[in-house]
Amino acid sequence: MDPLKSQLLHLGRRLRLVDSWQLAQRTLWWACLAALFFQVAGRLWPIASLWLWTCLPFLVWAVLVAGFALLRPIPPMRIARRVDFTLSLRERLSTALALQSFGEAFPASLVQAQRLDALAAAQAIQPARDFPLTWSRRSWQLAFALIAVVLALAFLPNPMDAILEQRAAVAREAERQAAEVENLRQEIEKAEQLSPEERQELLRKLAELAEALRTNPGDLEQALADLSKVEQALQEQLDSNAPTQQANLEALAAQLQALASLQPDPNQDQIAAAAEALEQLAEQMASMDEAQKQQIAEALAQMASQAAQSGDQALAKSLSALAQAAQAGDAQAASQASQQAGQALSQAQQRLADQAAIQGALSRLQASRQALAQAGSAAVAQAPGQGQTPGQNPGQGQGQGQGQVGSGGGTKANTLPPATRQGKASRPQGNAPGAQVGELPGQIYIPRTGGSGDGEEFFIPGQETGQGETQVTEGQSPLPGGANPALVPYNQFYYSYLNAANQAMQQSYIPAGLQAYVRQYFSQLEP
Repeated sequence: MDPLKSQLLHLGRRLRLVDSWQLAQRTLWWACLAALFFQVAGRLWPIASLWLWTCLPFLVWAVLVAGFALLRPIPPMRIARRVDFTLSLRERLSTALALQSFGEAFPASLVQAQRLDALAAAQAIQPARDFPLTWSRRSWQLAFALIAVVLALAFLPNPMDAILEQRAAVAREAERQAAEVENLRQEIEKAEQLSPEERQELLRKLAELAEALRTNPGDLEQALADLSKVEQALQEQLDSNAPTQQANLEALAAQLQALASLQPDPNQDQIAAAAEALEQLAEQMASMDEAQKQQIAEALAQMASQAAQSGDQALAKSLSALAQAAQAGDAQAASQASQQAGQALSQAQQRLADQAAIQGALSRLQASRQALAQAGSAAVAQAPGQGQTPGQNPGQGQGQGQGQVGSGGGTKANTLPPATRQGKASRPQGNAPGAQVGELPGQIYIPRTGGSGDGEEFFIPGQETGQGETQVTEGQSPLPGGANPALVPYNQFYYSYLNAANQAMQQSYIPAGLQAYVRQYFSQLEP
């Protein structure tokens, strides 16, 4: 290799090092400023792994400086001109390179002499002495000042640590509850008493809930909202008459066995025993006298009335038809009605099994919601220094002002002391969509669903003919409660108030301990 070019490349590496050192000093304060930004932002918003975000600007700064030092090309001519200018060599090195490229127009002896002079000048250069690494005092002072502020913020208590701890606890609990939902889903998938349509719909909702909980980053409100959404969907499928129908079904099965003179078998399914009793009654009607048929008809009519009162219209209709066939002595109609009654009993048992499964899933989801709320509250309660204002004792605080939602300290006690604030309370502030708190269009009530019939009338002997019995139940009138009409279901306004409360907690200073009380309050009012 040409000795002159080799010497220039050696000088170029030193120049690249000097340039990189100057660039590092000039840009270090930018990395410090970015780290300070992350530290300040971490005190305004909860940022996970704040230390990593604080160190990230320095890592990016080091990579950029190293890339500039290693990858920046410097041509030999530029090196020669820079060395000539810095060391006042009167363009010896750059002239030698130029004559090497265009030397045909000059005498060879002149070109050779100039080249030897340039090579001697280049060999006499000491890179460390002639191109030293200088320090920029101003740049380092600014960088050290910013680093001191960053370290001070990093080691001082951060109020966002409690929120991060709460999110971590909620994320862990959400993962555990997702596993519980998966277990519940497997149990429902193996349940044979559920109807296929009900099973598939319930499995779909539980799968979506498990995925939402599994991917939850620690947002307690979102996790509770996902649970409440599935709970509300299941609550709408519940029949408030299911317990009454269950008790009525068991009573009818026992009455049918007694009417058919069958001995109850504890090991036999009640519905199967009732269907067997119906078939036995249909076979026995051919050998009964008129008095026995009349007695059977009255008993069946009474059972039909009980089924109608419990909301099972199909069973009531089939028992009414069986009672009419027994009264008329029509054996063929009695056999057909007994089969219809057996099918109605099976359908009723299927519906009750669905209701039991939905109720069990709803109970498990409510337990999961309570576990999530408790996990968030426990994380807030364990966070040190929350709910205190500097210069005050724990649990003490006073707020002044008018129309403010709290401006003092807080408490972590299980029960709150009497309020000692001054001023007027105002409504929660917030502009969330749908979170409007104003005058309600009517009174609020809790909707209750009941069994509804198909609108078809059927005849029950004993009501129009004077047969059967009449049951009278005395009750209190008016029932306890307000006398005004209730027009609006409260679940239509529950989420509006919940959103308004969340907006108020986000936009106003409320101690974290008191926020847990608000969440628990709305959790207990969940429709």
